[in-house]
Amino acid sequence: MKKIMIVDDEILVRIGIQSLVKWEDYGYEIICDASNGEEALEKIEQYHPDIVLTDLMMSPIDGFELITKTKEKYPQIQFIVLSSYNDFDNVRAAMKLGAFDYIFKLTVKADELVKILQEASAAIKAVEPESDKGENSRKNLDVIKKKLIGKILNSEMAFDRSMEELKQLPLNINFDLPYRVLYLKIDNFLIARKKGDFMNLDLLLFTMENILEELFNRSYKAEVFQDNDYDFIIVINEDELQDGAAFVAAIEKEFKNFLEYIWQYCGIEVSGSLSRKFTGVEFLKQAIGETGDALEQRFWGETGRLNYCKAQKSETVAVPGEFRMFVLENLASNQDWHGVRSFLEQYLSFLENKKGWNSLEVRHLLKKVYRILSVSFAKCRIDIDVFVDRNGADMESAVNGYTFYNRIRQSMMELLEQYINEYESGSGKGCRKEVAEVKSFIQTHLKEELTLPEIASMVNMSESHFSHIFKKETGISLGEYINQVRIEQAKYLLKTSDLKINEIADEVGICNPNYFSTQFKRRTGMSPLEYRQDYLNRI
Repeated sequence: MKKIMIVDDEILVRIGIQSLVKWEDYGYEIICDASNGEEALEKIEQYHPDIVLTDLMMSPIDGFELITKTKEKYPQIQFIVLSSYNDFDNVRAAMKLGAFDYIFKLTVKADELVKILQEASAAIKAVEPESDKGENSRKNLDVIKKKLIGKILNSEMAFDRSMEELKQLPLNINFDLPYRVLYLKIDNFLIARKKGDFMNLDLLLFTMENILEELFNRSYKAEVFQDNDYDFIIVINEDELQDGAAFVAAIEKEFKNFLEYIWQYCGIEVSGSLSRKFTGVEFLKQAIGETGDALEQRFWGETGRLNYCKAQKSETVAVPGEFRMFVLENLASNQDWHGVRSFLEQYLSFLENKKGWNSLEVRHLLKKVYRILSVSFAKCRIDIDVFVDRNGADMESAVNGYTFYNRIRQSMMELLEQYINEYESGSGKGCRKEVAEVKSFIQTHLKEELTLPEIASMVNMSESHFSHIFKKETGISLGEYINQVRIEQAKYLLKTSDLKINEIADEVGICNPNYFSTQFKRRTGMSPLEYRQDYLNRI
C-alpha cells in the first residue's frame, strides 16, 4: 500500500480529507498527519510517506520550505498541494519547487482525489538529485518561453540574439525541420470576463496550457508558448511520414478535441488559425504574424473555427447615402423609434455583406450608432448604458467586446428594443437638449481639459445660467458630474485593461496620478490597485 500523509493547520481539513475516501479500497493508507511544516519534517523522517498532501500557508515552516527540504533528501516523495481558489500564484510557485499536482481542498471530490493519487503513484520512483533539479528547470520553462516569445514578437532585442536564445532552450521541437504554427484566442474574452463566466484567470490559462501540451505532444513534437497574456501559440513539427493534407487534418482534429475539453471544463469558446509550413527559426515571427492576421477574419465567422492563412483582399469602406449617420440622427431627433429600428436593421444587414471591410472600421461605424442613440435617448431622460443584453453587456461594451459581428448585431437589436420599450412605457421624461449635448460631449472628450466657460459657451449660455440649468436637470454640479464620469470610466479600464494606474489617470483626463488615486479612493473606498485586485479575485 502507498503511504499518505496530510499536512494542514486546520484540523477540520485534515479530518475531512481522511474521511473522504475508503483508502484501503484503492491501495492507500493514511499513516500520519501534521499541523505545520516543522511537525511534518519530523514525521517524514519517522514514517517515510510516499505521497504528502500539504497546505502552503503554515507556520513556523510553510509548505514551500517543506517541499524544498523534503525534495533535497527524498526526491521520490510526491507532493499534492491543498489549494484554495484564490491561491493560484502560490500553487504555481509550489509546482516549480517540485509539487506534483494540486486539489481544491474545500470542494475536491473523492474520484478526483483518487485519480490524482493514482497519477502521483505512477510517478513515484527513485530519482537522483540532479535529475530532480532538471525537472524543476523544465517547470520553469513556461516563464522563460513567455518572456522570450514576447521579445521576439515585439522586437525588443536584436533578431539574431533572440533566435539564438530560443535555440538554446530545451524545447520539444526542432526549428530545422518543417513546422507549422497554431494560434489560439479566447472568443468574447472581455464580455465573458466582465460577466464572470470563467474561473480565476491564472487557473484558466494554466489549465489551457496543460491541455494543449497533453493533446499536441502525444502524437507530435510540439511546444506551447503564451502570448499577449491570454493567447496561445503552439509550434508543431510536421510529421515527415504524413503528407501535408493528412497532417493538417490531424491538427484540426486535435483542435476540435481541445475545444470540447475547454468548453466542458472551463466554459469558454476559442478560435484558432493554422500557418503555412515553414523551416528555420528565422521564419517564426512571420508564421506567428500570419496566423494573427488570419484570426482577425474570425470577426465575420463563428466561434470554434480553425482559420487558414491566405491573402485577404481589403475593400475600401464606403457607406451609401441612405446609411449615413445624419439619417439616423434625424430619425432619432424626431423620436421616430420605428424608423430608427428599421434603419438599424437594414444598416446591420448591409454591413454583414461587407466581409472585405476591416473589422476595426466596422466597429468604428457601430460606435457612431451607439453615440447617436445615447444622445437621443438622453434627451428623453433614458440612460441607455444601464441596459444590458443577455450576457450582461451594454451597447458600448458589446461593440468593443464581442469577437463576432453576428453577436454584436444581435446585441444591438436586443438593446434597442429595451430602449424603445422604456420610452413607450412612459418612464422617459423630457430633458433639455443643451444638457443632453453636454453630457454626450463629456463622455467622448474625457481626456481633454473640461472647463465650465468652454462648455457653457458651447451651448450659448452664460456660466451661471448653465450651472443652474445643469444642476436642476441632473441634481449635481457640472464639476461633480465630470468627476463621476471619469471615475466610472477608470473603474471600467481597471477591470477590462492592463493599463498602469498613471496611464488610466491620463486616459480619463486626470494628469496627476496621486490626485487621481485620492479621488478614486474617496469615491469608491478603495485605491485603484485595491479595486482592480478585488475585481480579479471575484471573477
